[in-house]
Amino acid sequence: MAGNMCTESLQADRQLLDPHFDGYKLSLDTLPTYSVNVISGIDEVKLRGDQYTLQHVKAFGIHNHLILDQWHNNCVYYVNQQWKVIQHRIILESQLEPGNEVFEVTDRSERCNKPRHNVTLNFPSPDLCVLSDGTGSLYLLATGNRDCAAVQPWKTLFREEVCGFYKPFVILHSMVQSSSAPCISVDCLLLCIEEESAEESQSTTPSHFTAFLDWVTITKPNESTSFGVSRKRRLRSQLAPFYAAIEQRGQALLIASESEYEVINDSDRTTTEETKAEDLSAKPDTAHPLFTWTQTSEDVIVTFILLPSTPKTDVQFLLTTETIHLAINSSRDLLLGSFYRQVDVQCSTWTLENGRLEVTLAKSEEGVMWPEVVEGNPDGQYVVDADQARIIHERLAHLTSQQLNPDPVPGSTQSGIGPHDLEECDALPEGYSTLVRLDGNTHQVTNRVSLSSHQFLFNAQTHPNKPPCICLRHDVDGLLWQPDLSTKEHTSPWYHTATYNALGYVQASKMDRKYSSCPANCSYAVICDSTRHVYVYRQPTPISTPLRNRKSGRVVGQIAKQQLISLESIDDILGIACADERVYVLTTTKLYIIRVTLT
Repeated sequence: MAGNMCTESLQADRQLLDPHFDGYKLSLDTLPTYSVNVISGIDEVKLRGDQYTLQHVKAFGIHNHLILDQWHNNCVYYVNQQWKVIQHRIILESQLEPGNEVFEVTDRSERCNKPRHNVTLNFPSPDLCVLSDGTGSLYLLATGNRDCAAVQPWKTLFREEVCGFYKPFVILHSMVQSSSAPCISVDCLLLCIEEESAEESQSTTPSHFTAFLDWVTITKPNESTSFGVSRKRRLRSQLAPFYAAIEQRGQALLIASESEYEVINDSDRTTTEETKAEDLSAKPDTAHPLFTWTQTSEDVIVTFILLPSTPKTDVQFLLTTETIHLAINSSRDLLLGSFYRQVDVQCSTWTLENGRLEVTLAKSEEGVMWPEVVEGNPDGQYVVDADQARIIHERLAHLTSQQLNPDPVPGSTQSGIGPHDLEECDALPEGYSTLVRLDGNTHQVTNRVSLSSHQFLFNAQTHPNKPPCICLRHDVDGLLWQPDLSTKEHTSPWYHTATYNALGYVQASKMDRKYSSCPANCSYAVICDSTRHVYVYRQPTPISTPLRNRKSGRVVGQIAKQQLISLESIDDILGIACADERVYVLTTTKLYIIRVTLT
């Protein structure tokens, strides 16, 4: 889908890297921790028996039930078991009040027995909220001023089952593209996983789960009209993404996944599949190429299938060391153009028997394998000769073995490198991961980055009106990348905005890790276990008295602190959110507020 576009590489800002990082120093400083009871529990939807695939687990298995309002960092939200959205507005940690109900999802009794996901919500602007009830309905809500002492119930501006009747989905991202009255336009990115038949998914198995990204634009053109879906684009892939967001300008999607995404439907233009159908109708039948060809180290053999009644006198054959012109009755060109390499004219021949025209071209340079016969000619199909395939397999046989740990040297007892020699932090996810920018109008990938050597660590939104950042492992560090093409100084869609030293190594060592995140000012990173423990890793800060490293002799003028918070409860942790001054932790019974910045 990207044509001949080359793969880019992520360019780290060397000024944000610390090659002399000495590690984190455990700090025994106590961080003030406060708590308030949760109202009516947490609406926690677990995976069903039919959601057994790996992509179900990756997409919906670990859900963050605590949502931070990026426009107002003192406000957090969760959904309780009565399908009510509860807001906690924190002013003073020492004077915490019970949460306030701001919205209730309707049709709870009817929809709670249907297949569903967790309720998800996102804040595209200071006064709007996008909410999915987990059963297939998308809401656009007017929230008013959310950072206000007087609680304002949210009002429904739009509700529709945008992905189909009772097809559950979750919200990945939303962005307001036009908020000037009277025109309002909101882009929403939704993820759903559907089961397709073998014919629909082109799979050999009877059924197959496919991931879909629905890019829905909700618009209110003027004051006299109501909100409606003005455009809908659907993308399909074999695997769910681990990062997906809408570009700030609303012109493209940013997707990180182990499988390519393709636009299959666009309400505003011809889809990719329709384009393919038009191309096939305009071109000759690609299932029957004009010719087939194969090669050895000495010759190139080109074969054409003609009518059995074609006489040899109709064949027009003109050959030079660099070009060929093969035609029938001087009116139908079979092959015309320049060779990939020169040929020996004296040793080249052609034969015609029962409509089978075979041209044997002797290579001037023996041993050179040709990628094509005539430069730029796409009408032929390469066929591997059986003898040639056997030779290739014999040459590559030494690279494979049926033994688990073959002896690399005959007669040697020295074992090779096995899985036991690798540390857990060295493990990379399977598949070929890429980070791409996919244009929403042309449906083409404009930028592509290979993530094969960069493990995904976490996502975090550091700017309320920009796409979320993606944190990737580079060597042992965690580098935070911000998607942004709004300024001319950024030639790539992703730029390096912060570094968390050794975080990639640290996170890989946390066997019970459930969530990771960071605040907007990137002053620290948080790793949270499934129960009780929260780890805070701070950025290096200057110290009043410089220290000297006893091993290297280097003077250390700043240190990075690590702090451990042990919650008083052993309840499961269901969500985490990071603000510049606080860490919010949600369990099944309490909301904890941890003060990380002391003033």
